[in-house]
Amino acid sequence: MASIKHTTILGVGLIGGSLGLALKQRGLADEVVGVGYRDSTLKLAQERGAIDRWTLDIAEGVADADIVVLCTPVGLVVEKATAALAAMKPGSILTDVASTKAVITQKIEAILPEGVAFVPAHPMAGSEKRGNESAQADLFDGSRCILTPTDNTPAEAVGIVSEMWQGVGAFVETLDVDVHDRIVAQISHLPHLVAPAILNAADPLSLPYGASGLKDTTRIAASDVELWIDIFKDNRLDVLDVLAVFAGEIDATMKALEESDWVALAKLLERGRRKRTSMEDKNWDGVDLG
Repeated sequence: MASIKHTTILGVGLIGGSLGLALKQRGLADEVVGVGYRDSTLKLAQERGAIDRWTLDIAEGVADADIVVLCTPVGLVVEKATAALAAMKPGSILTDVASTKAVITQKIEAILPEGVAFVPAHPMAGSEKRGNESAQADLFDGSRCILTPTDNTPAEAVGIVSEMWQGVGAFVETLDVDVHDRIVAQISHLPHLVAPAILNAADPLSLPYGASGLKDTTRIAASDVELWIDIFKDNRLDVLDVLAVFAGEIDATMKALEESDWVALAKLLERGRRKRTSMEDKNWDGVDLG
């Protein structure tokens, strides 16, 4: 993709820092400006090469930007978008990285000034860790980035944001916002509820005996609680729907065990095994998520 002259990243943590590193190391942006809340965080991002300069002032940071990427927690996206949009120049693009899209998109589109485009995006890469110290330039390599443009989103802006994410290594796909939120409730939000539940069901005295199986299954239980509460607030109804389906799977498992129905239990385990195996066989490019 052609280099974007000025890119501003609002929130230079794990995702924002990784994006900045990738943009700079691959020559995809002439200048990357970081905007944040603490001098120390932004200084570290600059020292690591994720940004060229930084400011604590949103208006100053976005004034000359061709593209502004909101990399804040979900609960802050609309607030920071409001502040950024007030200072963005005509012809610029606002995009985000939030893992919920419907509520955020509706609120931001309602306040878009004339001449500024908003392209909702969700790069599906990350870690239970946070902060710029955990950022890495190859974080998005081989990952998927979902764009959820609406009828109001200019096609040219969608193309620019798509090229940016492809440039840092992601496969880009476009989905309807509601389809996106339903999917992530199943494959991302549900696991972030189940992992803590597994640990909460265990006697604390048993946990030291947990080996790789338990650690692999519950890794995401170490994620930031406040961040995930905001996500569950935004996608509450879809999460409730998928929790009901999950509860049905638990009921079926309990019934099989109560009745010593090993054939039924084997079918449940085999169905899960096949789904997990099929995930390893899929290439990100061109997989139908509809």
